[in-house]
Amino acid sequence: MALGMASCGPDLGRGGDPSGLGPGLSGDDLGGASTDGGSVGTVGTPPTTGGADGGDDAEPDSGDGPPLPPVQDCNYESTSFGQGIVLLDVPTGSPEVLAFTITGLPEPAAITTATLHFVSHDADHPGEEGVVSVNGAGGYDLPADVGWDNQDANGSIDVTGTLQAGINVVEFGAGSLVPATYYGIGDVRLEVQAQVDECEPAPRPPPKDAIPREIDFWDAAYQMRHNWVLRCDGFEYAYTAYADEHIDSDCDGLYAPDGSRRGTATFTFADVVPATYEIQIHSRHTDNRNPLGALFVVNGEGIRIDQRDDADFTTDIWGVRELGGQVTVVLDSSQESESDSVVWVRLAPVGG
Repeated sequence: MALGMASCGPDLGRGGDPSGLGPGLSGDDLGGASTDGGSVGTVGTPPTTGGADGGDDAEPDSGDGPPLPPVQDCNYESTSFGQGIVLLDVPTGSPEVLAFTITGLPEPAAITTATLHFVSHDADHPGEEGVVSVNGAGGYDLPADVGWDNQDANGSIDVTGTLQAGINVVEFGAGSLVPATYYGIGDVRLEVQAQVDECEPAPRPPPKDAIPREIDFWDAAYQMRHNWVLRCDGFEYAYTAYADEHIDSDCDGLYAPDGSRRGTATFTFADVVPATYEIQIHSRHTDNRNPLGALFVVNGEGIRIDQRDDADFTTDIWGVRELGGQVTVVLDSSQESESDSVVWVRLAPVGG
């Protein structure tokens, strides 16, 4: 049993127009000079560093590369770490195993020592409880003690020399105890001493029941709805405006501007599975959007997204946060008399 955007480029999304800006754009929805400024959430790429030039006193190249960095203590957790104990209940001689995947390990040459740690349950038959292997090697006896009957206990095994770079699989199998093997394993991890610049375990995947959640602008709750234009003429999105020329563009006929261009749009996600999520905002960028950036507030935390360019329909990354339960995202256009837009808000689970 195996257990285990910085702004993107133009994204046609819903209602995208591959030819550029759509029809009927005027007033709040087109025109104006763009402002200089970094786009929200962009991540720079560090420059590549080259090696030093050798001079007359340079040592000859041994072919072994640069010296390894000092030894560091690194911890690598299995992909199912923290998800409880899993039981192995099989007859003697069964080939069935509990398999745990651990990723992100450095090259074996950089590893000086490696210790496997785990929590066991009911491992109370020393020498016959079970057998442990790492990447098919080892055949270690599962640590056991008569005092661990029906108890959880911390186990560890020296597995130096069995690891490989990247993905490693740890298997817990049946022991020699007759007539059956019964024990549980959880929280499997590797504690490694390695000559690396940084310990960089791969992020754990999100919980299986954490799925992407998306709310469209049609399903948002609006305050000062009369200042919002909700379009459905092939360019479906919402934006704040102040001019009468947009009246025919509003599908519901509720646009009756008071000249302030102010209001809010609230997107409420109920029963979000606790996990790490990337908050994505899809909107329509035009040159005359709010020069301060559209203010999106997630559970009380506000971050502005620059929509003032000619990128048209675009998905921006608000940020990455730990979320769960009810999550509220508000496009707060009440702070300035400027035009902001939104198509949808999405919560996309990511590893953490």
